[in-house]
Amino acid sequence: MGVNPRAREILEQVSRTVETHPDADARTLRVRAHLSRQTGDKALELLLRAGFIECRRVNAQDTYRSVRPYRASAEAPHASFGETHAARQGGGG
Repeated sequence: MGVNPRAREILEQVSRTVETHPDADARTLRVRAHLSRQTGDKALELLLRAGFIECRRVNAQDTYRSVRPYRASAEAPHASFGETHAARQGGGG
C-alpha cells in the first residue's frame, strides 16, 4: 500500500510553511502555502496527529508551531522485510 507522492509533497509544503511562520493561524498558513481550505486543513490535521506540529490557543484562536520538520524523503514509507527478501525459500523443513 503506497502513499500518494503528492500528499507527501503537500505535507512537506505545509510543514515548511509552519516552520517559516510560527504561531500563525490556519488561514494564514493555507494562504502562505497556496492551498485550498480543505487541503490545508487536512494537511494540518495529519501533521498535528503525527506529532510534527502543535496547536496552541492564543486569544481564542488556534495557532500552529513546528515540533519537528516533516520531509517527504525522510518520511516515505519503507518496504517491509518480506517485500525485500525472499521468505520461506530453501533450507530444510
